[in-house]
Amino acid sequence: MKAKYLQSLLFLVSFIVTGCKTYEYQIIEPPNLAQTINKEPVVVHYEPFEYRFTKQAGYLSMRIINPTDDRMTLLDNRSYVVDPRGESHPIRGRVIGPHSHTSMLLPQTPQSFQRVVPNYGFGAWPGFPYPYTPYYGGFYDEFYYGPLVETYQVITPYNWDWKTGRARISLSYDRQGMTFEHDFVIERRVAK
Repeated sequence: MKAKYLQSLLFLVSFIVTGCKTYEYQIIEPPNLAQTINKEPVVVHYEPFEYRFTKQAGYLSMRIINPTDDRMTLLDNRSYVVDPRGESHPIRGRVIGPHSHTSMLLPQTPQSFQRVVPNYGFGAWPGFPYPYTPYYGGFYDEFYYGPLVETYQVITPYNWDWKTGRARISLSYDRQGMTFEHDFVIERRVAK
């Protein structure tokens, strides 16, 4: 009992000493909108939109609110992010209806998929694969736990890694045939 208590205490002390890094975001440009994005939402008015930035599970969450009576289109062929390493990444386009909003995470999370893979076993016929069926297991084999499931991620040009540094975000919109752009420079850094 004493050894377990000592081991737990040692783990807790090592965790406190090494610490855990937390990150914050800082809007650098445009200079008149400069603010720190931490736990509380930050509201930025950038005509004609209102942007709400928050930190969400290690990502920068951006909500774009359209308070106008016009439909706005975020143009995917003209919008991009340049990561801290200088690599350019596209942003998916979307329509923002009148008096509505849309949200996005930066960087975008990779998509994960699962699939059932064939199960290879050695029973009465060694070496012959058999697919999973719901009737196998239980009565025939009490140690069989069902199909093997494989999880994998699909990495696309929309996905990138943002550890620290400045990212340049250029958003291009269409409003009734007229285009306009909103540009941001946002820095991710270790919180002080």
